[in-house]
Amino acid sequence: MKPALFSLTLLLSSMILAGCASSGSSAPAVNNPFSKTGSSNLGEVRVNTLRVFGDSYSDPSFTSSIGTINWASQLQARGLVSQTDNYAIGGARAMTGERRAFDQQINTALASNTPIADGDLTVVYLGHNDIGRLGSPDGLVRSTTGYKAGVERLMQAGATAENRRLFVTQLHDWSRGPGVADGTAHQVRAWNTMLAGIANSHPNIIAVDMYTVFERVFATPGQYGFTNVTTADPSRSAVDALYHDATHFGNRGQDIITRVYQHYLTRGWDWANAVSAGAEAAGRINQDIDNGTLVLSLNGHKALQPGYRLVALGMDRQQPFYFQTRENRVFQPFAPARQNGAPFPSGLALDMDVGSAHGSGQGRVGVALFQNNETEYLTTAAVRNSRQVSSDAVSLYWHKPLSGFLLSGQLSNLDLSFSNNAQDDMVNRTLVNKHRGSTWSFENKLRYPLRSGAFNITPWMSLTSQSHQLDPALTQALYTTDVHYSSNRVDELLSGLGLDIQSDPIYLGGNRQLQLGGSIHHTASLYRDAIQVSMQETGAPGVVQREVFPTSRISRTQLGLQASLDVARNLRFSASFGARLQDMKSTSSVLLLANFRY
Repeated sequence: MKPALFSLTLLLSSMILAGCASSGSSAPAVNNPFSKTGSSNLGEVRVNTLRVFGDSYSDPSFTSSIGTINWASQLQARGLVSQTDNYAIGGARAMTGERRAFDQQINTALASNTPIADGDLTVVYLGHNDIGRLGSPDGLVRSTTGYKAGVERLMQAGATAENRRLFVTQLHDWSRGPGVADGTAHQVRAWNTMLAGIANSHPNIIAVDMYTVFERVFATPGQYGFTNVTTADPSRSAVDALYHDATHFGNRGQDIITRVYQHYLTRGWDWANAVSAGAEAAGRINQDIDNGTLVLSLNGHKALQPGYRLVALGMDRQQPFYFQTRENRVFQPFAPARQNGAPFPSGLALDMDVGSAHGSGQGRVGVALFQNNETEYLTTAAVRNSRQVSSDAVSLYWHKPLSGFLLSGQLSNLDLSFSNNAQDDMVNRTLVNKHRGSTWSFENKLRYPLRSGAFNITPWMSLTSQSHQLDPALTQALYTTDVHYSSNRVDELLSGLGLDIQSDPIYLGGNRQLQLGGSIHHTASLYRDAIQVSMQETGAPGVVQREVFPTSRISRTQLGLQASLDVARNLRFSASFGARLQDMKSTSSVLLLANFRY
């Protein structure tokens, strides 16, 4: 049980905000009422009803209006919450006497006649508007009184009974906001100290420390994938900027808030219910961030994710729910057509981190290997023909964030091997023709991720240089003279423009969520060599016939649409549609998949 030592909390309040570390001793296990087994493992924790009281940081109407995903909605989408009753209102304060205030939100909750029951969690996340942009005129006196009175009412309503918890949320350093005066910093510390005192007065009230977490982000933003934590940038607030506007976080900030609440419910449960809010709790938060137990972003995932990554490539046509209307090249990168039952391309990719150990400037380099075989047969009573095409590809690629852009490059080599077999029993002749060819490709692509409303939008452009060569070969035929063939190397330069769109998850209740996406891109040839073919019959030495075949200009536009539906925590359905707009009828393709995770 936590000691009820408010005076000690006052003494140590400056240490919590300075990020003082604790001794790191392990906390005793505390039964988790949100788990049927009492364990705090992520997959076993599930809150029955989450009740939220707060301001615009928690109000789903406000967060949706600026295109961010509310932290409470994220917790429910992740399966930690069965039901959410959110009473937060943008602009709300803790002080009484206002229509949106804490006490009015509690009145609404109590009037709903849905009593707080075992397995329910109550979260209070207030104080931003009490401090305001310039600071509280009365030094937070009225706000403190209103907050404590509201907490007392929630306790009387059962929020802190034996199998329930009340989370009071300590604020990040509000004074760091681009629209907030620096002089408010001392009021933030005073407010958080007051909340720590409330938490330390009751074993079932937990102070959730957002201050220490975001101090880590402010101190080393690059370590957590941020390039801007000081100014508002709504177009980048879902990518690498913290602030969407002068006082509010964007998607990245809301995601970190979600991760902190999740941590307090799972991996941080034991110490959060055993140590004092203040310096010791701050030390535990810092310790969990350092050892990778609390991961604030994918950039901070290095403690759990290896620097090397091995990925299997390819797709099996026999997957359940696979349906393809027509053969095309939209989802088949190597061959335009395949016989039924023929294997699809397969391969492996290995990549690794490069650059600094931390920071958004970190990139990745890697290598991919691909292999594909195709066979075609033509058989009659007397004649049997077959054709095998083998393709082996190796690709070196790199990816580098650069001033808000994403720059990627890919150098690829494709070796092709053709084998034609023919046999005619009437003339008693069998022959094999083998030919080889290769293609070199060098592509550079520049992307610029943007944020608009509830969508991530990424325009991109690319420039690709390709060179094709067919080796000289002797071609034999069953009934005619053998012929030597050779051709020139064919070079071409291709440009590409595209737009990729991905929506935020659309929450449908329970564990169900829908996500939509799409892409459109146009490829055009800037330059293409003509193909020159030389032919010489073995029976006519010195006689060479040459033909020139002009290459047609490439101009194609391809459309792709995707949708995925999570219907349960372990079950997802997805669908994709692709087509070339110049020939929708013969190039459209549909792919339906069901994924079950276990």
